[in-house]
Amino acid sequence: MGGKSSTPAKAASPAASSSSAAAGFLSPQAYMKGAIEDMKKNHFDVHALDVKGHTDEELDRVEKYCRDNNIAMVAGYAQKDAFHHILVNERLGNPVPSRLAFLYCMNKYNMRQLEAHPFWFDSVDPLNETDEEIIAKIPKDEWPFMLKNTSLSLGRGIFKIKNEDDLRKCLKAYREDTVLQKDIADMMAIFMKGIPEEDIPKNMPPFIAEHMVDINQSIEYCYEGYITPEGKIVHYALTEEVYFKDHSALGYLTPPMTVKPDMAAKLEAWVDEYMGEFVKLGYLNQFFNLEFWIMNDTKEIHLTEINPRAAHSYHYNYLYSFGNNLYSDNLVLAKGGDPGNDNPWKKWKEGTDHKWTLIVLITGGKTGVVSDILDYDYVKVLEEDEGILIRHCKQKDDVITDEDMTAAGVMLQQIWVVGDTKEDVIRKEHEIRKKLYKDAEEVDYPPHWSVSE
Repeated sequence: MGGKSSTPAKAASPAASSSSAAAGFLSPQAYMKGAIEDMKKNHFDVHALDVKGHTDEELDRVEKYCRDNNIAMVAGYAQKDAFHHILVNERLGNPVPSRLAFLYCMNKYNMRQLEAHPFWFDSVDPLNETDEEIIAKIPKDEWPFMLKNTSLSLGRGIFKIKNEDDLRKCLKAYREDTVLQKDIADMMAIFMKGIPEEDIPKNMPPFIAEHMVDINQSIEYCYEGYITPEGKIVHYALTEEVYFKDHSALGYLTPPMTVKPDMAAKLEAWVDEYMGEFVKLGYLNQFFNLEFWIMNDTKEIHLTEINPRAAHSYHYNYLYSFGNNLYSDNLVLAKGGDPGNDNPWKKWKEGTDHKWTLIVLITGGKTGVVSDILDYDYVKVLEEDEGILIRHCKQKDDVITDEDMTAAGVMLQQIWVVGDTKEDVIRKEHEIRKKLYKDAEEVDYPPHWSVSE
């Protein structure tokens, strides 16, 4: 059990046509070091790139560096790098998604408009609507509901609205936060630059009100796919998001355990229908990441959101479980190449032997020094003795403050656990959660996440 010893014996290689090209990796994080070193040895001459802002001068600088170093394509795997992925690749002569398609991806209201059979949702504009006008929009049977800032990511700006007082507080806070309003307006202006005015959506609200899904009556999944330069939708991988009963996140499991390959055709049809609308907008030659719910009773599929990039954390899930290299496949595609069809989706769908990989999410719900929250002697055992990969979202000497807190706490670590069976990873997750916290955490596992010890 672990991150190194449990990987498949042979990993898939990217297309040979791109293996001789140098490549740019946008803003790599420390935990990606091993993957980048592997690509340097076997696949690409990889250069780390850090693009600061969106000015012509900065993009000129990055383009010159790429051309001076024979870098033919770049890839960004985080939300903050998604637009740079487009801007730099465009300058290097590679096919990229249209600005309009990207714009739809960056507003939770507009992305929802493309869904054929969505849950209830409506726009909310605190600067141009009164509290009473907004309250009147909410159907009586939709309280409580979710209020989401349409432009923020990483769990920021998401609120569970139980009553009118909750709503009024959120609206008041936004109206008073002129700095946030300006930051969002400036960023959207950058995204809209170059899009014909008649093509820009008429309504791009700062908030969306939407149906609140009962997480105990549904499962959320994270789907990875890409669209070729010719507009063909390719299904790449599927991961299950596991939650505690209180809706806090437990981890991400590849492949999924609660949906089986016999549902693959239905999932493909739903993705093809939704992403077909993005193809019409010009979304081409890029990976995308979809989060959606599958309802337990009806098996209906409903969108959570789309991200215009691959999810960098899942690289190791696909590598450990199926032997595929998400980072390399992104770079191959960015140049307009073919990553190949022998991907995690195909292997899962066909029942190929695989490992089970879980990203264990370690969050902190209180303030203080991180080393007072987590046992770093045990962290050392996991990393050095068991060879388990850990992404240190916070360092041991970091201090968690009230300002750091979100509704879900603060992400401290992500830990990759690999096993021959799903029961193996469940047991290991239980062990880690018991041993890692200095003060025992009270958790309420969902029914499907229990095994005999």
